[in-house]
Amino acid sequence: MGFNPPVPQQDSDWEIRAAVLLSLVLQMFLIFVGPMRKRSSSPVPRFIVWSCYLLADWVADLALGLLLNNMGNIGGGGNNSSSSFGLKRGGGGGTAGNNNANNGGSSSPIIFAFWTPFLLLHLGGPDTITAYSLEDNELWLRHLIGLLFELFSACVIFFCSLHGNPLIHATVLVFVVGIIKYGERTYSLYSGSVDGFRNKILDPPEPGPNYAKLMTEFDSKKKAGLVVEIDIANGEAEQAHEEMEKQETKRLVLDSKKTVEARAYEFFLVFRRLFVNVILSFKERRLSQAFFLERVARTPKEAFEVIEVELNFIYDMVYTKAPLAHKKVGWVLRCICSCCLVSALVIFFFLDKPGHQILLVDVGITYALLLGGLALDVVALLMIFFSNRAKVYLEERSSRLGLVGWLAKLRQATKRWETRRWSGKTSQLNLITHSLGKPAHAWCCLGLNKVADFLGLDDIVDDFVFIRRVWLTKREKNKFCERLRRVVPKCCNKAGVHDMDDDDPEESRLLDFIFEGLKGAAQKLDKKHEIMEVCSRRGKGVIDRLEKHIKDGLKDGDDANHNKANKFDLIMESVTIKDFDESLLLWHIATDLCRHKHDGLGASKEETPRFRAIGKTLSEYMLYLLIKQPDMLAATAGIGLLRYRDTRAEAQRFFNSMAAWNPDHNHEDARSMLLNVNTTRRPAEVKGDRSKSALFDAVILAKVLRELDETFMWEVITGVWGEMLTYAAGKCRGSMHVRQLSRGGELITLVWFLMAHMGLGDMYQIQEGDAKAKLIVRDQ
Repeated sequence: MGFNPPVPQQDSDWEIRAAVLLSLVLQMFLIFVGPMRKRSSSPVPRFIVWSCYLLADWVADLALGLLLNNMGNIGGGGNNSSSSFGLKRGGGGGTAGNNNANNGGSSSPIIFAFWTPFLLLHLGGPDTITAYSLEDNELWLRHLIGLLFELFSACVIFFCSLHGNPLIHATVLVFVVGIIKYGERTYSLYSGSVDGFRNKILDPPEPGPNYAKLMTEFDSKKKAGLVVEIDIANGEAEQAHEEMEKQETKRLVLDSKKTVEARAYEFFLVFRRLFVNVILSFKERRLSQAFFLERVARTPKEAFEVIEVELNFIYDMVYTKAPLAHKKVGWVLRCICSCCLVSALVIFFFLDKPGHQILLVDVGITYALLLGGLALDVVALLMIFFSNRAKVYLEERSSRLGLVGWLAKLRQATKRWETRRWSGKTSQLNLITHSLGKPAHAWCCLGLNKVADFLGLDDIVDDFVFIRRVWLTKREKNKFCERLRRVVPKCCNKAGVHDMDDDDPEESRLLDFIFEGLKGAAQKLDKKHEIMEVCSRRGKGVIDRLEKHIKDGLKDGDDANHNKANKFDLIMESVTIKDFDESLLLWHIATDLCRHKHDGLGASKEETPRFRAIGKTLSEYMLYLLIKQPDMLAATAGIGLLRYRDTRAEAQRFFNSMAAWNPDHNHEDARSMLLNVNTTRRPAEVKGDRSKSALFDAVILAKVLRELDETFMWEVITGVWGEMLTYAAGKCRGSMHVRQLSRGGELITLVWFLMAHMGLGDMYQIQEGDAKAKLIVRDQ
């Protein structure tokens, strides 16, 4: 007994045909799905792109290996007939193989040698994806060595097929294309690496004024008996520089004719340095602040749109062939490739195929390879035309007549079809929901959860069940609902999609809240130590305002003064003394419990639902980062995952032990049970500090917060989460933000980049200063 393969192993001709065609299909598929990963935060699209990215190189290498293994003798094993030739193989090769049967063996079609350089072209990859992750860029040297080996293998096959090969000229042309495409990918990988990125963006060295020359001249004149002194022209230089700064700021603020893409490209050329930890100067900070802070009419939408386009430029530089595609040399190489492919197509078209006994199936595959290569070039050219960089280029030359002016108008007319620049969503994770277990209606409960647990894939299953992704902008959500209405009309009625959650994140205007908060902080600060103090807050600024509110409400002789002061100390301790990961867990659980029916003083105001929605969204987003993206909080969170596991385990034990809990009820029951627990003593006093759980410490914090006026309570909670987000964003390394651009992007990356543009952070370390020293010789 045994397994018989469908294709006999002594004949690899059809294996080669299948591998070459599959390689072409993967390239065509990858050029379209490659950009999809920057617009989706779901793991499914990323898995599809990742699979195609790995499979494309593997299939091309496999096909090249099969061709190399199938090389054999050239010309039908020494047959002198010029009408039949090929790569010798011990199996049937169609017509050519039958003609050679009388010579004691058969050979593969010689057309296979013409297919070899196409595999180099495929290994060069499409323009839309050169690297799947940052690590791929760092391996550019390995890729270069791979190019040499692949090129050597292809050359061996080519030179062994020279005897009687009618497609030598066409093969050489395609070889040129394959080498160029493979070289473009290698160069793009180098450009996206840390070293290549840094070398490209660094300015020329600036040694400054010639100190040695000045001091030597001063010393020589003094020894010569002249009255000489060095005058530090502080006042004059500073006054001139201040005037220049005002004029430049005024020009920048009043100039509103540039499009978002043009503005973004200007800032991109400056702020791309942050992704390789290169500091910026005071002048660059001033120019950025003029745009984001000085202009009164600047809206959050405009500001974040500029940030999004800038991040797209960063994505293109790191993960695509954009570093070469938008240069003159890139256009020259593209023209050479297209001309070579067209020439090879013409040569093959006029070739006497029946006379050379080329099978019809091989003719079709060859045309597919030639036309597919041209199609890849055309699609890449169209994608360049619709890119943000092309729009900037055409805008700069839109006043010209002729083809450039016409293309600029055409590009402007296609703006309505522009796709999203990032996912536009935030991922949400709720600890209480996660602790309650998988819902009964989830697909994973149909026995699949046990299989996942057995295989150690429970975290992957949890990502699909417990992590929600919500839109940040109402515009994007409306587009989604329109599409959903076409598929499932009933899902978008009044009781459908819009009521999936009681706190609609779209109505919270989260981006507006973040922008106004950062803008207000940046406008009040100027000195470096003040900026660093604000960036290091993680709720203290909001709690200080709470302290003032509590003190204003206290009366002399009030017996409750002492208790209120103790409660305030507990709140302050949660954001100043606790570790950041513990503070995050405490406030996440407290925020969730505060959403339970509120019994505090004061009536709910109109803005309360907005603050509640913002607080909930930020709370669950920050927990998602702590648990699912720990690298982004690595500089701030120590043992966050351990604390989360212990807290979740304690919550699960608590819910399982409560007889009153009914799994069919909603999660409000879980909140009620937690709030009803007697917490007059601190958990550490009762059970020690062996467990890192923060569950009931968070319950105590929630009870204190719930004693506040409801509107003020949510203002405090939202403010604390805003400061926690900016604190975590400022501490995250630039390379981690770049990594997230290929995963749909993250809100924390937008916040970090906006902080940098507003002058908040430690990236501005070059102090202002020009040449101020003058050598003056006094008359005696």
